[in-house]
Amino acid sequence: MASPPPLPLPPPPTKADLRATLGAINLGGLACLFLSGIVAMQVYLYLSVSRKDRLRIKVIVALVWTMDMLHTIMVCIANWSYLIEHFGDVRRSDHIIWSIGATVALTAVVTWLVHCFFIHRMHVVSQGNMYLTLSLGGLASFRLIAALVSTAEMIRLQSFTLFVDQYAYVFTMGLSSAVALDILITGGLCYYLRKSKSGFSSINGIIDTLVLYTVETGLATCITTIIALVCWVTMPNNLIFLGLHFMISKLYANSLMASLNSRYTLRARSQSSSNSNHREYSLPVIFRAAARPRSPSRVGPPAHSEGTIEISVRKTVRCEVEGESAEPGVLKATYAGRSRRDVDDHSSGDVHSESGKGYFGAI
Repeated sequence: MASPPPLPLPPPPTKADLRATLGAINLGGLACLFLSGIVAMQVYLYLSVSRKDRLRIKVIVALVWTMDMLHTIMVCIANWSYLIEHFGDVRRSDHIIWSIGATVALTAVVTWLVHCFFIHRMHVVSQGNMYLTLSLGGLASFRLIAALVSTAEMIRLQSFTLFVDQYAYVFTMGLSSAVALDILITGGLCYYLRKSKSGFSSINGIIDTLVLYTVETGLATCITTIIALVCWVTMPNNLIFLGLHFMISKLYANSLMASLNSRYTLRARSQSSSNSNHREYSLPVIFRAAARPRSPSRVGPPAHSEGTIEISVRKTVRCEVEGESAEPGVLKATYAGRSRRDVDDHSSGDVHSESGKGYFGAI
C-alpha cells in the first residue's frame, strides 16, 4: 500500500512574520527576565521580615519561587533554541520545542497556587462561604487542567499550526477561566472588605487601603491575561500571545509576594490606629520639691536659679502582634528649666488590632 504524499511545506516567513514570531519570543523573554528579578527581590524582602510566618505560607512562597525560576530557565532554553541554535532557519518559528510546553505548564501551576491563596483569603473575609470558595476552587482547577492538556498536546504535535487547528479551544478556555477568576476574586474581596467597614475612620482608612491593594494586585494579571487572550484569538498565526504568556506567571508571583509584604505596613497602621505609641505627648508632670531626692550637700536650689524643673519622660511600649515582637516606640516629653531628671517608665503589653486580625491572621 502506497504511503500518502507528504504535506506541502508552508511558504517561508517574511521579515514581518519573523518580528511577530521570533521577535515576540525574544521580547517576551527579556520582559520575563526583568519580572523574575522583581520576584527574587520580593522574596528576599519577605524572608527578611517574616521569619515567624506560618509554615504553609512559607511553603507556598518556596513553591512559587521555585516554579518561577524553572519558568525562567525554560524561557531561556526556548530563546537559545530559536535564536542561537537554529539561527537562520526561518521555518523553525512554527516548531514547538519541549521548553515552550513546559512554560505553559509552569505558568498554570503558579497561577493555580496564587489563585488558591487568594481564594483562601476570600474564604476568610466572606466568613466561611463554602459555596463561593468551592466554586472558585473548581474554576481554578479547571484552568490548571486545561493548561496541562495544552502542554501535553503542544509537546506531542510540535507545531503551532497543528495545535491551533486541533486544540485552540482548550488553550482559549484556560486563559478565559484565568481572566474570570481574577475578576471574581478581585471583585469579591473588594465587596467583602467594603462591607466590613465600621464607624471608625481609622479602621475605614485601613480597609480602603486593603481595597486599593487588592485592585492593584489583581489588575496587572487580569489586563495582561486579557491582552494575551485577545492576541491568541485574533492572531493565532503569530507568537505575540506567547510573548505575553511568558509574563503572566511572573505577574502572578509578584502579586502574591506584594500582597504578603504589604501586611507589615498595614499592621503598623492598624496598631497606630489603636495605640498612640508613635505620637509625641506633652505630659504635664509636676513634682513637689519635697518629693525629689536631694543631695546631702545641697539643700535647695541656688538663689539665682529658676523654680522650673526639666523632666524627660521616656515611655517604652513593646507590641506583640501574632507572636512577632515589634520595635519599641519611645515617647518623650521635655520641659524647659535648668535641672533635669530622667524618669523611665518601661511597660510592655500585647496590642491586638481587630481590623487586621481577621484579614492578616488567617493568611
